[in-house]
Amino acid sequence: MIPDVVGAPPGWPMGGGAMGALIRTHDWTATPLGPKANWPLSLRVAVDLVLGSPLGMIVLWGPDLIQIYNDRYAEVTAGKHPRALGQPTRDCWPEVWDFNGPIYQSVLRGESRRFDDQKLILERNGVPEETWFDLTYSPVRDDAGRVAGVLVTVHEVTNRKRAELAMRDSENRFRALVTASSLAVYHMNADWTEMRRLDGHGFLTDTTGGNRAWLEDYIHPDDQPQVLGAIRDAIRTKSVFDLEHRVRQADGTLGWTHSRAVPLLAADGEICEWFGTAGNITARRSTDEALRRSETQLSVLFARAAVGLSVLTLDGRFLRVNDELCRIVGRPREEVVGLSVADVTHPDDMAASRTAIEQALRTGETVALDKRYRRPDGTDVWANSGITIVPGDDADKRHFLAVTADLTARHEAEAALRESEARFRLMADAVPQIVWITDAEGRVEFFNRQWADYTGVAYDSRTGPATVSDVIAEFIHPDDAAMTAERFQEAQRTGSLFLVEHRLRSRTGDYRWFLVRGLPYRNPHSGVIVRWFGTSTDIHDHKHAEALLQSARDTAEAASREKSNFLASVSHDLRQPVQAANLFLELLRRQPLDQKARELLKPLSDSMTSLTGMLNGLLEVARLDAGLLTVQARAFDLDELLKRLYGEFQGPAREAKLRLHMPPAGRSVRSDPLLVELVLRNLISNAVKYTEQGGVTVETRVEGDRLAIDVTDTGRGIVPEEVERIFEPYYQIGNAAREHARGFGIGLATVRRVADLLETRVTVHSEPGKGSTFSLTLPLAVEAVQTPTDGGDSPGRALRDRTALVVDDEPMVLKALEVTLRSWGVSVHVARTPAQAKAILDRLETPPDIVIADHSLGGGETGATIITEARRHGTPVTVLVTGDTSAERLADAGRTGIRMLHKPIDPATLETLLVEELAGR
Repeated sequence: MIPDVVGAPPGWPMGGGAMGALIRTHDWTATPLGPKANWPLSLRVAVDLVLGSPLGMIVLWGPDLIQIYNDRYAEVTAGKHPRALGQPTRDCWPEVWDFNGPIYQSVLRGESRRFDDQKLILERNGVPEETWFDLTYSPVRDDAGRVAGVLVTVHEVTNRKRAELAMRDSENRFRALVTASSLAVYHMNADWTEMRRLDGHGFLTDTTGGNRAWLEDYIHPDDQPQVLGAIRDAIRTKSVFDLEHRVRQADGTLGWTHSRAVPLLAADGEICEWFGTAGNITARRSTDEALRRSETQLSVLFARAAVGLSVLTLDGRFLRVNDELCRIVGRPREEVVGLSVADVTHPDDMAASRTAIEQALRTGETVALDKRYRRPDGTDVWANSGITIVPGDDADKRHFLAVTADLTARHEAEAALRESEARFRLMADAVPQIVWITDAEGRVEFFNRQWADYTGVAYDSRTGPATVSDVIAEFIHPDDAAMTAERFQEAQRTGSLFLVEHRLRSRTGDYRWFLVRGLPYRNPHSGVIVRWFGTSTDIHDHKHAEALLQSARDTAEAASREKSNFLASVSHDLRQPVQAANLFLELLRRQPLDQKARELLKPLSDSMTSLTGMLNGLLEVARLDAGLLTVQARAFDLDELLKRLYGEFQGPAREAKLRLHMPPAGRSVRSDPLLVELVLRNLISNAVKYTEQGGVTVETRVEGDRLAIDVTDTGRGIVPEEVERIFEPYYQIGNAAREHARGFGIGLATVRRVADLLETRVTVHSEPGKGSTFSLTLPLAVEAVQTPTDGGDSPGRALRDRTALVVDDEPMVLKALEVTLRSWGVSVHVARTPAQAKAILDRLETPPDIVIADHSLGGGETGATIITEARRHGTPVTVLVTGDTSAERLADAGRTGIRMLHKPIDPATLETLLVEELAGR
């Protein structure tokens, strides 16, 4: 993959919700896409498009069609998220590959595809599910203009399709019900001027076309006014039409029907049609007619009413009352009957009651008023009373009918609302933030007291800023005005959170930074935004502290770079003599020595091995800083490492008067031995450094298929709130003065970074005053460990009669390499400068088989030029040797592809490398 010029910025992608965060932290190096820093611009643009879309979107990239998607698409994946991220789409959705596979082939040829209401059987949450989607497939081209991926928009319409199928099924059941029912079914237009259809079921005459004369054709003339009145009421209130009336039957005779119709409302809430049924109640009406004639309409009304009903004389005395009215006035029926309206009415409301009675008498119309009813216990009940004149056989028998509805709940709600508004204003004035409210269009409705305190301008709807635009123009810093207006308009358009940071002018003319958050409030029924509620929080001091923190971070990063350069320099200087010592020590080991000499040789060899390990640890830190460190896992015997570390730390422990206990593990593990050594060396070093009395123990225990290594000390311990912080770079407990004798605070930060590379964790258990245990777990080895043996045939026999040119400006290292190679039977030419090396190459009739050159040869010259010259002459095997562990040098080696060994070189490693490179040549 060829990266674009700029590369992915740090922290990309920005935002993107939960999926944006997952993409930022995902291990892309384990996928065919590789690290995000190497992604092409076209892929990053496609990912930004996907994350910013409100629709479900996914981009499939590369030959394997690797998946990258947004939050909305994650909902579609159900149980397959989050493992679907970075996964080939065929592995993620095998159940629909027969459908998607041919589509992806055509899109990768540059075509586009669209599917509406596409049915798919998906495996979601472990079970097959029948789903429907609207899908589009579009080609995405890379930076060179080639189709490199597929952009898919996914809109799930499963619920709508299921609803349609359910509706279709419901309609089928309804038709079956209508067919089986004895009820006549009819359809009316919105204002009942036309009957659109009537299925009479033998009771009424069928009609399939429009019928505007339905009233005359079906309804008895005496009942037509009643029917029309009920229709008008139902249309006005958009409620059910429900009426019993006479109707002309299919056989021409008159009968009775119970007609009931419900309005069907359009999306705008208006009636578009009426659906009704008409039941044949002719027989029932005939049976009930005698009983119905014996009852009065008022009796039925009294029996069924949920409101207070009363019959009064014209001078306002109660003749008849129902239970609800008795409850309202707080008296039993026998007490109420005979009382006057004045006896149960609050004195202050009597004048209004008399006026209503006089108006009803004068106009004959219903008159309503709100009034208070006084109960015997002195409490009052608010109610609405409607008074209607009921005519009698003569003028003397007229009376009033009063309908009384209890308004207690409404008045309590209004009082609660007033109290709520008062509490809101009190709360708004109590909080330290500025609180504001606007309507949906941005017209200002409210500012709390903090606005006036800060700006010096008290909010007044008549004189203050009327809109958000006015506030921006008058109070927001000019450099922040355009951004603030743009963010608010975007929030209005999308209905999302309004969030912005800007500077607000104070009463003194100074500007301070504020964080503004505004949330939309929607109508509970329509979902339409009706106003915005927001706060403006002073973050000026926080912004200042943030700037100071960034400055501190920059200082820490500069110190880190200085540390890396220091380590590289020290490592380079130390590697030269250690290199020579290792080579001479290997030559000495191969010499015939007596037993006493070999006993002295063993501790010397162990010391050099530990020193080499520490230098290689510095190299691994440099590689870690350069981002080049990779895990070279193999099975190895843990006791060899523990034995070497014991020999290294028993001296410092003894000097600190501490016990160092490190029993053998008797186990082999599979990991990178050098990185494991780096972690354990840091942990043991810290334990010895921070333990004042007692001791340090390194023990192992088996946990299933893993081995836990516990480094336990009897030091001061760590308080819980410090446990996570000790892994931060440069953080040290109890070293606020930054005494370098206590270290630089990078050891545990390096431990965590290396543990992450090893795909394991270092856990901490600590008790203040009792000590700490740092635990590292590694997988147990299942394969046999190859233990190196002394003696035997050396692979160096294959190097006999070969020729080599060695170039190094350090005489001691040059001599050691010369003697080592000669011991393997190699004919050696040596040079200290590039000029000497070039002269040797030009002089030799046959180019040497091997060229080993130091990277730094003084005077700004490098061994890379010698290797280039040797390759031109035909030398097959070239090795560049360096003691420079800087991040820049490691990165250069990675880019050039030159085979590089770092000093100190293990003779066996060099010997094996040369044999392998010369094999077959």
